[in-house]
Amino acid sequence: MVKLMYCLRRQPHLSLEEFQAHWLEYHSQFGLRIKSCRRYVQYHNLANDPIREMMAQAGAATVEPYDGLAVAWFDSLEAFRTAMEKSSDVAEALEDEKLFIDHSRSNACLTQEQVVVEPQGPVSIVLIECLRRRSDMDRVAFQKAWLHHSEIPRRAHTQGFLMGYIQNHTLLGEAGAVGELTAEEPFDGIVTAYFGSLIRFRALITSPLAAQESFEDEKKFIDHSRTAYMLTRPHVIKDLIR
Repeated sequence: MVKLMYCLRRQPHLSLEEFQAHWLEYHSQFGLRIKSCRRYVQYHNLANDPIREMMAQAGAATVEPYDGLAVAWFDSLEAFRTAMEKSSDVAEALEDEKLFIDHSRSNACLTQEQVVVEPQGPVSIVLIECLRRRSDMDRVAFQKAWLHHSEIPRRAHTQGFLMGYIQNHTLLGEAGAVGELTAEEPFDGIVTAYFGSLIRFRALITSPLAAQESFEDEKKFIDHSRTAYMLTRPHVIKDLIR
């Protein structure tokens, strides 16, 4: 199973509300129609996203925020490539994207997920972290360090903060790039961390486990200055596998 993870910025003449309304109410039909797409979820950035201020205060966030994340699951890399090249529904979706997505400022990558804590229960908030590795590391070393870091979110789950945590590792080499969709270099990986409420998120992010221990460990392999963060609400459009 591979996942297309598509970090979106809107056309500059659109408000966030206009962008998200078209994306959810109209564009979502294409995800339903693409037969090889096994699951499709839209993550809509919160209008007043507190993570931006928190990361800015920590001196860690300089990347322009995204307006949302689209995630589509496919059985294989071959199934994804076939859909991109031969599906008329994909072609129509790409044409519609020109009306509301700024492709020059968006980012897409193909990933394989490493489930640290399987999301369970009602999830209302999802933290997205679009990660870039330190310049002195290659992607293999980054992924190894990131997997080792997974012990911290497991503890956060045990302590009742997190409802789920998934590492999405960008496929190595050309397989991870989706150049036909965006111009930006793919991220090295994307976190999806699941919370029951915004209050639960705030409790974790201000706790010593996150604010001190996790943040210090991340400095060993993440370049926070080139990493993007957003708090989102999930909208499951199509669900065949989870």
